[in-house]
Amino acid sequence: MDKFIAFNKLLLLGFWLVFIVNVFMPFEGAMDQWVMLIGIAMLSVHLIEFVVMRKQLRSRGHSGLMNFARVMLFGLLYWKPLLRG
Repeated sequence: MDKFIAFNKLLLLGFWLVFIVNVFMPFEGAMDQWVMLIGIAMLSVHLIEFVVMRKQLRSRGHSGLMNFARVMLFGLLYWKPLLRG
């Protein structure tokens, strides 16, 4: 399971890299719009995840700025193992 989570985190990092590149140097055609829409949707979902899970993360000592950044990058893949362990 740890390899699955690590692989998915790498995929998400790759997507966020594509998203950031697209912000500064937009891609041609419809790919620009799709990357932006998916990125904004994922940012929104991860922000909602953080707001909903913040109290539980804080109770486990994970409420700092770095934890916020990790939830925004990885979402469920970051906070679920923290609460399980």
